[in-house]
Amino acid sequence: MELSGKLQTTLDLESLIELFAQVMQSQFDYDTLRYQTADQDLALKFGKRAGRNKLNYDLSVLDTDLGAISLTRGRKFREPEIQQIENLLAALLYPLRNALLYRDAIKSAFIDSLTGVKNRTAFDSNFSREIEYNRRKESDLSLIVLDIGLFKRVNDNYGHIIGDDVLKQVAQNIEETIRSSDALYRYGGEEFAIILNGTDMSGATLLAERIRQNVASMQIPSLKDDQVTLSLGVAILNPQEDSSNLFERADAALYEAKDSGRNRVVSAA
Repeated sequence: MELSGKLQTTLDLESLIELFAQVMQSQFDYDTLRYQTADQDLALKFGKRAGRNKLNYDLSVLDTDLGAISLTRGRKFREPEIQQIENLLAALLYPLRNALLYRDAIKSAFIDSLTGVKNRTAFDSNFSREIEYNRRKESDLSLIVLDIGLFKRVNDNYGHIIGDDVLKQVAQNIEETIRSSDALYRYGGEEFAIILNGTDMSGATLLAERIRQNVASMQIPSLKDDQVTLSLGVAILNPQEDSSNLFERADAALYEAKDSGRNRVVSAA
């Protein structure tokens, strides 16, 4: 099969670059091959050591930036090899563009278009997997479910444009408060969920309280003197519990926080 045909057998970006690295290795020697996407949110490396001689290529097709590939090895690259490398890279361009488009489409399907955080579809897809992962590691997993207080009143009094802005600012505030290993999801409407890997009940409750305080201190001029508050429910995964049970307990704690006066954190029993 020709190279272009081989590269068109997958739309998975990481698999495509790995396949390309294998093809390159079969054609000539190199120490490392690195690929990085244009938005720098993915970097792949193949090989164990980096030689001092390096070739760098910025990849693009039809004015679309496809990222960059670099090759290193100890001895210099000869001109015939460079020409061969560039021919191989030319065969990569369109399969790479297709893989990036597919990756963007998949990513968009799991992102809430308003707030930019993960959406309900992503939560449903990831939650059970995160539980099983933490069980294998014998690590704690906690869940926070939260709700913006009296959000309907914001929409009624100020309009949906202001309401959307409040949602975006709250989501941004929470993202700035949680750790990079935690995952924030817009579960629906004004309700959010946070999956906390490696976090016990004490740590999750402390974080929930920090989130509550940070959001309560937000200044949103368009709301005049009205304050944005959160009610939060916290639960930790129990032995033999599934995702539905864990969510139900966190959600019940959230409703207890709302029923007992709002703007507070309640931990599930």
